[in-house]
Amino acid sequence: MKIAVLMGGDSPERGISLMTGQAVADGLRRAGHEVELIDIPAVSAVMDLDVLKEVEMVFPALHGGEGEDGHLQAVLDVLKIPYALSGAAASALAMDKSSSKRVMRAAGIPTPDWLQVTWDNRQEKEGTESGGRSDGDTLERIYQRAASDLGFPLVIKLNGAGSSVGVEIVKEPGRFKEAFLKVAQVGSTDNSAPDLDILMEKFIPGRELTAGIFLGRRLPLLEIQPSDGFYDYGNKYTVGASEYLVPAPVNSPLYEQISADALRIFELIGCRGLARVDFRLDGDSYNCLEINTIPGMTETSLVPKAAEAVGIGFEHLVEDVCLAALPRK
Repeated sequence: MKIAVLMGGDSPERGISLMTGQAVADGLRRAGHEVELIDIPAVSAVMDLDVLKEVEMVFPALHGGEGEDGHLQAVLDVLKIPYALSGAAASALAMDKSSSKRVMRAAGIPTPDWLQVTWDNRQEKEGTESGGRSDGDTLERIYQRAASDLGFPLVIKLNGAGSSVGVEIVKEPGRFKEAFLKVAQVGSTDNSAPDLDILMEKFIPGRELTAGIFLGRRLPLLEIQPSDGFYDYGNKYTVGASEYLVPAPVNSPLYEQISADALRIFELIGCRGLARVDFRLDGDSYNCLEINTIPGMTETSLVPKAAEAVGIGFEHLVEDVCLAALPRK
């Protein structure tokens, strides 16, 4: 099969996308497929790629931005090019953390309390959303709302990003404004679109767990133990910076409950092929943080580790995801 692996893009996660794309291409080649590895500067460039007329399948390996939020998937739908992983609607819903958390809440899946904020970087205007949106709030008012509704410590992160890009854990109230502006700066890569969605979330202490879903089946739970701090960008992508336990040492029935909720959110969002669902476990209480429709596929990535634990090699993992998408052609 001739497969095009699309990587790169213009999101803050471009560097990780390049690593994922190379790993996926290498895996598919080992499985015997002909692969075109393409670094695109932006999703809009896909419209001009003549090579896509010659391939049977596209594997999207872009992280964050329009590569993961449904824009790329919608373009491929219009071009009638089959592609692996989730479709446009599911990708958009999963990437919007606030919206996917609402789905979790409605389904009774525990998730931390949160507030969503819309920040205008150019005009230094803020707005808050909690069941509705109001414009003109100041950063001071956002701080007061966060302190009142969430308390400290809390997490500030981009509402539509992954790879722990732009994540700040704020333990002390005095650091709130500095951390908020730091996250906003990370997300300000496009001056033509100044409105930036920022999520503030109640910090959940405890253990880091992740659940991979592969073709509608549950992979073993995996526990991440960072050598220092939390599972941030550095601990994710530095070899040896974290220890991984798979299957995670969690007793039943808690193990089953977490694993079952991972599959439920996969199905509720409407995902296909492959996804990763992240949890925090504090004693016997757990919370679902988010779902990722294009999980990382690097040397240190989590889903390949969980698949390997049950005998699914990397080349078979990426190949089977592509083969499962073929009937949609």
